[in-house]
Amino acid sequence: MAERFVVIDVETANPDMSSICQVGLAVYENGQRVATHSMLIDPEDDFDEFNIAIHGITPDQVKGQPSFAAVVPAINQLFGDSVVASYGHFDRAAVAQASSRYGVELSTYAWLNLHPVVRRAWPEESATHGVALAKTAKRLNVDLVNHHDAEADAVAAGEIFLLAMQASGLGVTDWVKRVTAPIHPGEGYERHVSTYEVDAEGALYGEGIVFTGALSMTREQAREAAAKLGCTPLNGVSKKTTILVVGDQDLKRLAGSDISSKHRKAEELIAKGQVIRIIGESDFMSMLQPLNGGVCQ
Repeated sequence: MAERFVVIDVETANPDMSSICQVGLAVYENGQRVATHSMLIDPEDDFDEFNIAIHGITPDQVKGQPSFAAVVPAINQLFGDSVVASYGHFDRAAVAQASSRYGVELSTYAWLNLHPVVRRAWPEESATHGVALAKTAKRLNVDLVNHHDAEADAVAAGEIFLLAMQASGLGVTDWVKRVTAPIHPGEGYERHVSTYEVDAEGALYGEGIVFTGALSMTREQAREAAAKLGCTPLNGVSKKTTILVVGDQDLKRLAGSDISSKHRKAEELIAKGQVIRIIGESDFMSMLQPLNGGVCQ
């Protein structure tokens, strides 16, 4: 069965998220955009000047337009049993608030927040530049012709999702599962090392640390713990590396092709005079004890 998804974006009349004044929809099938829709909505509420300044929709424009409750049947028909996506949590929250206000329900098979998709498809770029729609669209060369028009935003978000699927090799339903998992699993999905907050008061502040081999914890957990010690987590062994933590089982492989490429690189740099301590995970775990109230030796 061909994968189909629908992107929804909404604009609101005021800070109350239930005050939806526009709904934009972009429908995708087989990797192609097949339809777009823009619906002006009478929020049956006051407009805030700040919101008008953002999206340009005025009370006069929505006068005589249907309420949110009135368009729900049409939206449900478009949704069908497809995955519904939105760029961020705001749109889903607004729809939920409006549905509660009117006592109606949008039928959604699954709802996918595209922020986590972008963070997992392009972890390094997202860590550096963030995931804002306009910035992400510009970085990926996606046209965003009229930012804060709900239809235009839905289209841009849909195109970004298509690129994420191409970059990752994952389909729509795959991504529904993928966003529930940490960023770190699988090559290309690890949380970028620059996102860890290094404790400048940590006992090992100034050390550059790399992990390799099979550990009892995830890479993310290990790097988080190291950052609390003051270490700067690094992706690979380089001139900045001062500590290499090797899984205990891997540490028993003293030489040869069985050891990891990071381990071999560290040994090569040590041979050239660089100071790198190669330790096992057990030793690293013992270094964490000060975090639990022990005394750093």
